[in-house]
Amino acid sequence: MISLTSATSPKSSRFGWPKPSRVETFKKLAANPTGATTRVVFQGKNVDFPIIRIPIDLPKYRMANGRTASWQEEYLANNPNDRRDLFSGDAELWDAQEAQHLLLLKLADKSDLRKYFEDISKKQVDPILLDEHGFVVNGNRRLATWRELIHLDNAKYAHFSHIDVAVLSHCDEKEIDRLEATLQIEKDIKADYSWDAEAIMMKTKQKLHGYSHKDLAKLYGKKESEVKELFDMLAYAEEYLKSRNFAGLWSKVSGQTFAFKGMVSSRNKVSGSGNQEVFKQAAFTLIDNPSDSGGRLYQSIPDIVENLELIKEKLIESFPVKPTLPTVDLDDIFGGYVVSGVSSLDIPLALEIQKPENVNKARDIIIEVIDSQKQLNKDSEAADYLLKCCAKAQSFLMAATKDGLRPESALNGVDKQLDQIDALSKKIREYIEEQC
Repeated sequence: MISLTSATSPKSSRFGWPKPSRVETFKKLAANPTGATTRVVFQGKNVDFPIIRIPIDLPKYRMANGRTASWQEEYLANNPNDRRDLFSGDAELWDAQEAQHLLLLKLADKSDLRKYFEDISKKQVDPILLDEHGFVVNGNRRLATWRELIHLDNAKYAHFSHIDVAVLSHCDEKEIDRLEATLQIEKDIKADYSWDAEAIMMKTKQKLHGYSHKDLAKLYGKKESEVKELFDMLAYAEEYLKSRNFAGLWSKVSGQTFAFKGMVSSRNKVSGSGNQEVFKQAAFTLIDNPSDSGGRLYQSIPDIVENLELIKEKLIESFPVKPTLPTVDLDDIFGGYVVSGVSSLDIPLALEIQKPENVNKARDIIIEVIDSQKQLNKDSEAADYLLKCCAKAQSFLMAATKDGLRPESALNGVDKQLDQIDALSKKIREYIEEQC
């Protein structure tokens, strides 16, 4: 663990010099430009910003980093003794910068940045973008990686002791959001952002700046319906984690994109808020252990909808539920959803199957119902196979008599085909007579 000892001078801090020292350094370097520039689409136009060279310890990490949005929440959940505004309070503070550094290193490892730059032949190519106060707008992961390498072996990675940066002109947070979207989101969000990090980032931007769904869709190159779907997925995931006492532990749902997407797309087929509560809790039991459902939650969750009444029937047979509404705060249990049009057993059943001691049994029942119904459907299809084949043969022969009996039709080989049809037809008839 990195020491939290406060820096006594600018150059003794690994995670950013004090603000006055950062700003003063920018002014001095700007007065002696080297001529090198980098072009950025900024504030609605192409701008060439001067590239300057600074000590690697000078910049500060930006807390409003989209890639770390869900990881920040998980960090706070795993470190309850840390201050709650660690990532939302004063970003100048050492503990915030250290925590963000650790998260960025984890992200860098996931994308193999650490492995890439461990090769001493790999040098910096593109400058890191900073805002006017020295906070990183683009390049947080690279900066964290270089800092860690030089910290571990100062001599080997001395080429990272100074780095190229470009300092943006004065702007507000919304303009930085637009720049971040241009540089990162539209280009590589699928590769670098988990669905939950993307959703939390967008939700945070909405709260900070009052963005509408339409604004966010335009900013991040999405459809408005996609933004709404993402937020609905987030709401389900947040409720799921809370119900399992995993609040804030977003890594537990990062890999379940299609599960929560399936819940959102399927719920419109479920009528009544009572049925929706049972559907939701049933889906949560499958998310608990995807392997039990064959690891195909994107298929199993819609199957719950198709078999919901039978699933409810089997669950009610196995769990002691009474036809009365529970005397508890439904807002706490169901996330504030309006509970109306509810069957007398729906809410008690939803409450019963979400109990920790009942989850495994409920999941077994749900999977058994889904699997048995699938088998029945297969058996039914198999039973109808002969009829379906004969119906297809009849339709082809009807088409032949309707459109094929004309002077220009080729007749060579038709007799042989009809003989085979007669023989096969006779065989089928003989089988039918034997069975009757």
